[in-house]
Amino acid sequence: MKTINTTINLLRFVSNIEIEPDEYLLPLQEVVVNAIQGIEDKEQLSSSSIGIKIIRNTMPIIDEKEFETPYFPIQGFEVTDNGIGFIKKRFDAFNEIYTDINKAKGCKGVGRYSVLACFNNMNIDSTFFENEKWHNYTFKYSAKDGITFVGDSIEGKIKEERHRTKVSLNNYKKEFLDYITVNKVSNKDIAESIIHHCLLYFTKDSIPLIRIFDEGDESNALILNDIFCDFIKFDRNPKYISIEGADSNFTLNYVRNYSTRSHAMHLCANNREVGKKITLSNYIPTFVNPIQDTDCKNYFLSVYVTGQLLDEKVNSQRTKFLLPQKVDDKSMFDSVCMTDLCNSVSVDIMSEYNDFIKSAESERNDRIRNYILNKEKPRLAYRHLLNIDGAFNDISANATDEKIESELHQKVFFLEQKRTKSFEKAFAKKKYDKDDFSKIIHSVLSEEARFSADKLADLMVRRKAVIKLFRKYLEWRNEDNEYMLEADLHNIIFTMGAETESIPHDYHNLWLLDERLTFHSYATSDKALSTNPHIESESRKETDMLIYDFPWAYADNPSRVNSLVIFEFKRPGRDMNTGEDKKLDSQVNGYFERLMASKAKNDKGKLLNIQKTTPKFGYIICDIHNDLEEYNIDFNGFMKTPYNTLFKINDKLNLYIEVMSYETMIEFAEKRHDCFFQALGIDNL
Repeated sequence: MKTINTTINLLRFVSNIEIEPDEYLLPLQEVVVNAIQGIEDKEQLSSSSIGIKIIRNTMPIIDEKEFETPYFPIQGFEVTDNGIGFIKKRFDAFNEIYTDINKAKGCKGVGRYSVLACFNNMNIDSTFFENEKWHNYTFKYSAKDGITFVGDSIEGKIKEERHRTKVSLNNYKKEFLDYITVNKVSNKDIAESIIHHCLLYFTKDSIPLIRIFDEGDESNALILNDIFCDFIKFDRNPKYISIEGADSNFTLNYVRNYSTRSHAMHLCANNREVGKKITLSNYIPTFVNPIQDTDCKNYFLSVYVTGQLLDEKVNSQRTKFLLPQKVDDKSMFDSVCMTDLCNSVSVDIMSEYNDFIKSAESERNDRIRNYILNKEKPRLAYRHLLNIDGAFNDISANATDEKIESELHQKVFFLEQKRTKSFEKAFAKKKYDKDDFSKIIHSVLSEEARFSADKLADLMVRRKAVIKLFRKYLEWRNEDNEYMLEADLHNIIFTMGAETESIPHDYHNLWLLDERLTFHSYATSDKALSTNPHIESESRKETDMLIYDFPWAYADNPSRVNSLVIFEFKRPGRDMNTGEDKKLDSQVNGYFERLMASKAKNDKGKLLNIQKTTPKFGYIICDIHNDLEEYNIDFNGFMKTPYNTLFKINDKLNLYIEVMSYETMIEFAEKRHDCFFQALGIDNL
């Protein structure tokens, strides 16, 4: 029977290997592991060593910042070892995709293809002893041409009869080179990455001497064995945990790492790390600060997780595990997902480091409490969260104030959504259910009461701040001892040039003028009457503040304007004793006259017909001195109130006009809010 061997398109095969730019060291790590295994197979471990030479571009990258050391990008590596070399079975395995020569050691038989996925090609120069003879193979390997020998294989006459294999990884592909260059990868970065990837090998006495150095600078090599001994210590004995659904236990190796900056979980298969480390704060938010050893030196925890399931589920490129990420992703054939695994490891870590984590949780909770109840700047809208157990469990212990604010805001939003859904569920019921309604009353409504009280408290804090700011503006003067412009004061109340459609009701401060103005149908500030979409007018006159309202309740004619309010602001300190300013209501009267002559329309385009009987209110805010007051009382029909304001009524037009100073306006606002400020304990803010 004739058989035909199957061929494979190597170039296409390599192009389908998925390696991300930040996994640029994966090929080097695989070559180093192969070197370690080659030394193990030689079974003569004395004087065993691995040298990693870094090949850099001779043209440096000059940073735009001054005095920065030029960076020479990494082009490739040369890895030299004195292991068993490319004996026949190893060479045959090298030429076989998915070879199982080292299956017992967890090798997938595709490591060399990850090299071709990241580099243009690789060179192998191997001297080895087999069948009582010394041999040398020198060849090039690329995705395009496969294996290409450099000359003939040599046996018998070898210049230097000693085990030596050199693997050259030549010329990073662009996406990987760009990543390395941008991140300015250093020798130390590479050394630490190899240690983490091969950490379980480093725990064995049989680990060979491993050095890493730049080309031409071997005397300053970093010795990975020394780095491991200096910066990595076992924190406690290995732990064994079981996870529901897994047939065998998992082993947790707790390692102290003195060179990293975060606690991390490292998932391993067959004695080497797979994929990226998992930051433990993702599962234990308060586990972020370093731990101190007996010598008061800080270290972070690296937990290396191994297990039969991980050995079986690692993918061919050793970049990830073939496990579903979340419980919802599980199929009927999946017994464990990544979330199950990480949560189980986290539970054991929390048990092992309970005191440290609880202390961090307490500090975090105290910090958030102080943030919410800060005496100088209280955030009372979040106060009800302090009564919810575990409300802050997912906030990191080292979160910034900005992050805390964002997290608290999000929690309030979710709780508000939850309460809304509970109400909707109750309202959707067809008949009265005593148990359900009792539950709503005791849980949802009580929570709603706390939430609403805190929103009111937060509103009062903001209003208190606005009042303080307004008073401060009244105190400030420029270099010529003149008051600030009325525009500044105006913008505190309502942004000049704005209107209701562009300013939400909780973004203005009309309550400073009158609490009833908080809820209005339309407001416009410093805009010509002709630009008002509800009024047909050719007038280019601009009111400081025009407000009109439509009836909220039943009315005989709901299209009719319910009331008109105009505010006029005068600059503090302005001389009002000249021109038309002397008659305090002259401008306001002119605005009402033009408005009544206009053809106002509602939002449906129907005429509103502002009539003489429409209630009209005019307010003038300015500084009033005795001469101005007496003139307007004697010659302009104004009267004085007990509150030191002036008022005037035009009963023919149903028009009320009141004049007050800025000081009086702010005093009125303070008095309206004083009882709230005292009840909430913010009167001294």
